[in-house]
Amino acid sequence: MTATKLPDGFAELEPFVANWAIDNERDRYLKLHRSTIEDLKTFYDAVFARIDEIIDRLNQTPLASFSDEEKRLMNLAMTFAETAHPIDLKWKDVDFNDAYTWEKFQFQGVSTAPIKETA
Repeated sequence: MTATKLPDGFAELEPFVANWAIDNERDRYLKLHRSTIEDLKTFYDAVFARIDEIIDRLNQTPLASFSDEEKRLMNLAMTFAETAHPIDLKWKDVDFNDAYTWEKFQFQGVSTAPIKETA
């Protein structure tokens, strides 16, 4: 098994894993702002075409029981959700110029609360 393997049926998304399957909010935010709109669009198009299937697949397993492959797929979906707005809003760049200084944005620590499954 490689660090880019995804669950069966999602192999065409594996080329995106190394750069886009990001496991934390801060790094997803930085990836958005350090990407070109063209690179973001390529990622967006690939994941958007499969997002319903991705969600269906991830809903089959409790989060606490995810395999490494499922975690990578979830991280792709999370990065997609947190970086889609420039494409959805038809921006010409990944940011509003002069709206705020994105490099100064600060993140708080990650919650360590246990995951609670719902019925």
